Parts: sequence; C-alpha cells; structure tokens
Amino acid sequence: MPRDQLINQSKQAFVQALLRLLETESFTDITIKQLVLESGYSRRTYYRYFHDKEAILDTLFTQRLQAYHDRLSHIDLAPAQLPAQIITALWPHHQELQLLAQRDVLVPLMTRHLETIIKSLLTIDVPWRQSTTQNTTNYRYALTYSIGGFTILLNTLFTQPKTSITPEQLTTQLTMALSEIVTQWQLQNDHATTNNNQR
Repeated sequence: MPRDQLINQSKQAFVQALLRLLETESFTDITIKQLVLESGYSRRTYYRYFHDKEAILDTLFTQRLQAYHDRLSHIDLAPAQLPAQIITALWPHHQELQLLAQRDVLVPLMTRHLETIIKSLLTIDVPWRQSTTQNTTNYRYALTYSIGGFTILLNTLFTQPKTSITPEQLTTQLTMALSEIVTQWQLQNDHATTNNNQR
C-alpha cells in the first residue's frame, strides 16, 4: 500500500475511534490510552500524527470542509437554492454534527476554523459576489456573521434531546435565518448610504 494511503488509514482510524468514544464519553474525559485501544494503533502512531485530541477533530473538519467545498464548486449556485444546497452537502454527516454538538465541541471547532471556512468559501464562484476589494471585505464580514449564526443554529438543534429534524425542516429554518441576515445587512447598508449622502 502506498505511504499516503497508510498515513490516511492511520489518521482515519483515530478519527473513527474518537467518534465512537464520543458516543459514551465527554470529549475532555477521553484519554490517549482509550484512543490507542479503540483505533488499534500504537501510542507512537498517535503522536506521529496528532499532538492532542483537538488535532483529531481538526483532521475530521478539514476532510468535511474539503468535501463541502468540492460539492459547492461544481454546482450552479443561486441565492434561493443556497440553503437547500448547504443542507444537502452537510446532511450525510448530520449524526457526526449531532454528536459533536451534544459533546460541546461543535462551536469551539467551528470557531477555531472560522478563517479557514471563510477562505474556502471565498474561492467558490457565486453570482452575487462582486470582485472589488471593498465588496470582498464586506462579504467576509457577512460570511463571518452567517457562519456564526449557522453554527449556533446547528448547535441549538442538535443539542436538543432526541432531535429528529428532517433536512426539509432544517432547510426552512436556515432559509429564515439567512433571510434575516440579508434583511439586517441591507438595513445597515441603507443606513450607511443615507448617512454618507447627508454629509
């Protein structure tokens, strides 16, 4: 087996071990010994690829973000379709998201990688974003605001006991949240424009 595949296989074993352990344990209580036993790999292998448990979560996050980016890069995005496309991309992993939310690691994970998410999304060509520096700056602020709101929405939904939300329900809630963000953004821009015109 090629070396890259061996490395990936080892990392995946620790990712899956962590997810299995999170089903019964809090993130802070999981030990390296448990991860080693659950993964079937040695402590030496663990330290070859990870310096702590957060690094295992970072590996999972990077994989999911890349898949999400690839999906959105190959479809024709329109504002009205965005909520459904986001949920369609995330839904195959909703049980992971639920597990991370219930173990209080989803929000810290997303917060830690906020800049990476923004950079990734800015490389996706969308019809509503203009290319000027000022608009890119404004768009980064809007992305920060919407990613934060979406993270809190997911965390709230998935930390509720026995959550049985459907993708359609989540799409509806996300559409409402994004509409509110757009409305607030337009109000702020209108207010700024009015103030500039009065000067």
